[in-house]
Amino acid sequence: MCRSLQILMAGLVLVVAACGGDDDTVSRTTAAPSATTSASPTVAETLPPEDPGPDAGQDRSGELQGRWEIINYVLPDGGGITNVVGDAPVFIELNADGSVDYNTGCNAGSTVLVTSGTYYVPESALDDEAEGQPITFGPAFEQTERGCDGFLGDQDRDLPDDMGAATRFILDGDRLLLLDEFLLIEATKSG
Repeated sequence: MCRSLQILMAGLVLVVAACGGDDDTVSRTTAAPSATTSASPTVAETLPPEDPGPDAGQDRSGELQGRWEIINYVLPDGGGITNVVGDAPVFIELNADGSVDYNTGCNAGSTVLVTSGTYYVPESALDDEAEGQPITFGPAFEQTERGCDGFLGDQDRDLPDDMGAATRFILDGDRLLLLDEFLLIEATKSG
């Protein structure tokens, strides 16, 4: 019985291979017919190869340069994502020399950033590695000391903390996402 099953499976593989298709396709076959159904040919479903996209394997750090208006950021201790508050512009400006200027809506500050590796795009939903490219801000953050109360004061404290916690970035059109395991800051390209 086992020997017959092995021969049947080998025959199915040969039938699928003979059905053709170019080397850039993946073939899947249906199960062999059971003894209670009439024998029918094996059906091959041809799928296009998964395309990881043009950004996979590229260093995208050059695309970070410029001013990014922060629209959302994460609150500490699992407090969730919130919109920025205040009337002043809240932004991160990433410069070609690796320096970073930012404004929390209360205080202005500066730090540095380093990127490494290449931009990774998962090939499927089953891929364990997260999308993006490694990034590190800091370790030092220099900031003016204007006092702000309430939500603006919280934002003034939380934004540099979120930047310092970021381990990767994702670029999606005119959106920049800074993440560790989860989203920390969402910004849009200015200008």
